[in-house]
Order: sequence, then C-alpha cells, then structure tokens
Amino acid sequence: MYLSEVAITAYHQLRANRLRSVLTTLGIVIGIGTVILIVSVLEGFRSSIEEDLNVLGANTFQVEKYGPSINVGHRKRQPRKDLTAEMAYALRELCPSVKYVGPENWQFGESVFYKGERTNPNVFLAGATPEFIINNGYFIGEGRFLTEEDVRSHAQVTILGMDIVDKLFPYTNPIGEEVRIHGQKFTVIGTFEAQGNSAFGESRDNRVAIPITVWQGIFGKDHSVNITVMAKSPEVFDKAQDEVIGVLRKLRKVPPGEENDFSIFYNQSLIDSFNSVAKYIQLGGILIGLVSLVVGGIGVMNIMLVSVTERTREIGIRKAVGARKGNILTQFLLEAIALCILGGFLGFGAGIGLAGVISLAASMPMSIPLWAVVASLVTTTTIGIIAGIYPAYKAASLNVVDSLRYE
Repeated sequence: MYLSEVAITAYHQLRANRLRSVLTTLGIVIGIGTVILIVSVLEGFRSSIEEDLNVLGANTFQVEKYGPSINVGHRKRQPRKDLTAEMAYALRELCPSVKYVGPENWQFGESVFYKGERTNPNVFLAGATPEFIINNGYFIGEGRFLTEEDVRSHAQVTILGMDIVDKLFPYTNPIGEEVRIHGQKFTVIGTFEAQGNSAFGESRDNRVAIPITVWQGIFGKDHSVNITVMAKSPEVFDKAQDEVIGVLRKLRKVPPGEENDFSIFYNQSLIDSFNSVAKYIQLGGILIGLVSLVVGGIGVMNIMLVSVTERTREIGIRKAVGARKGNILTQFLLEAIALCILGGFLGFGAGIGLAGVISLAASMPMSIPLWAVVASLVTTTTIGIIAGIYPAYKAASLNVVDSLRYE
C-alpha cells in the first residue's frame, strides 16, 4: 500500500468520527491557542511599548530621584535626597560632553479654564526650561516654546497640548489667549504637535508646560526635579553619562564605593526593563500551553488505543488481504499526527481570533512572530508522533487470526 493510500485511509477514518476527533484535540487546541494568544498579544504590546518608551530625544538620558521601574514583585525604596534645579545648572557648566541639560517638574490632575469652559482635572502640568522640548522629543505646532527670559522673569506663559486646544479652542486660534491654571492666569504662546495615545491608553497630548520658576512658585521648591540630558553626539553618550554621574556624586556627597543615590535611564534601558518582565509573562504562557499540550497528547494516545480496539477485526482483515505491518503502523501514526495537527490549526485560529479581539479592544497592534507559527507546527507534529507510536505499534503487532476472531 502506497503512502498516499495510507494517508487517504487515515483521513476517511478521522472524517467518519468527526465529533470524536475534534473533542480529542481539545487539549491541543487549548495549548496552542494559549501560546499563540499570549505571544501575539505580547509581541503587539511590545512593539507599542518600544515606540512609546522612546520618550526621550536622540542621545538623551534622564536623571531622577528614583527613576521609572518595571519590576516583578516589590522592593522597598531607600530614602534619597531630592534632585534640584541648581544641580542641573551645575551639570551644564561641569560636563563638557553634554549639549543640553534641563530640569523639569510635573504635576498631575490639573484643569485648564477658558471663558467658562474647563478641561477634566487630569492634565499633566510641566514646569519646564527651553531644553524641555528638545530633550523630550516634542515639537511645536503653532507659536513658540519657552525661552531663558521666560524662565528668568517668571513669565506667566504656557504651551498647550492638542487635547486642551481641541477642548477649549475648537474654533479659535489659542495663541495670545488667556487661560487659568491652578488659579493663575497664563497667556498661551504655543501649542504642541499632536502625538496621540500611548500603548497604555494614556493621551500624550493632555499636557501643558509653564516656566519651571512659575511651577515652583505655585507648588514650592521642595519637589525633586527630573533632569534631562542630551549628549553632544552618540559617540560621547556613555562619556556624558559618566560625567553626569561623577558631578552628581560629588554634589550629593556620595561616599566612594556606595551606590548612586539617583537613577539614570534612557530609551533602551526602559525597553530592556519591559522585556525583562514580558519574558516571564511569555514563559508562563508557554508553560501553561505545554501542560495543555501534554494533556492533549495523552488524550490523543488514549483515543487511538480505543480506536485500535474498535478496529481489531478491520486490522485483521487488512492483514489477511496483504497489508504489511508497516502499512498498519503508518496509518495509525498518521491518524495521530493528523489529529494533533488538526488541533494545532484550530488552536492557532482560536488564538489569533482572541488576540484580534483583545487588540481591537485595547487599540493596539497584533503581531504574530514567524517562530510561533513554525514552533506550533513542529510541536503538534511531535506530539502526534509521540502520542501515536504506542497505539500504532500495538495495532501493527496484532495477530491476524486473533484479530479476525475478535468480536
């Protein structure tokens, strides 16, 4: 019997028991579906995160009191001294590899008022210097940004994000108009270019900038600043960091041998932090999928053993008319592999479908890596071979006379 005939016979056997075939593959469906779902969602989320975490301009890093962190578990923070604007200004003078240094403060939960209209109280208010827009990768849509004179003279001026513009100035050019923020009047001198939403669903246009001196006049100077630093070129990026670390350690009187009492991060460090968490989530999904695949494989083996018992007379008849042991073994092995591959396709479809629903609901892209497709096919085929070897061997080893007598 040729291999094609064996394959056709195996196909007809599976088709004759369609419901049982589908139910048998449920473990495979769940396993492959789980892996594809988690990998697809994570890959899509990763691409969005990598785009969103590029929050700083080129050749730029940021110094914070504690710094952002994406960690598994919780670790108690040691108390640290605040970073001050004066430290930022010292970095400008003492770090030859640095091009721009700018201190900034942030306050969340503000509202912007204009002629009886107001935004929701969820606006990010930045206290900024002229370097803010360069180091953070923002662009001005209309008007201008802050100058050194604005900061020095405590000018009551502001730059609005497009969410605020759309809310308060739907039909009016905001430049030159007067708004109120935190009870104080500010003249609008510019608007930020629209940036859209982040992967976390947070609008990047819901922010306002004012001079840092005015910000500190409203909220006080007892807040640690963030310091953004741009190196003069990519070639001196690491050197610029070393210079900043050295100056800050000296200014903050950090003893030799002790860790820095401040944190430095840059775009790639943020992405690496996310990836370190994502790999654990992905590993967990793969382990869950593997458990389901093992259960599915056992189910396939069990149903194939039942099939051998049910078809004992058929096996005897086929052997009696000339079927060889290898033909019987190949047929049952192909049936087991086909069952697993069927489960793999169903699981692949279910995983993609669920990932698509999540992608639409979360407004983020979905990405299916090629390795996941190849791994799914290889895994299901391997499980089919492992699950089918014993039943196929048992079927091929049946005695012709005993098989023909079986009732």
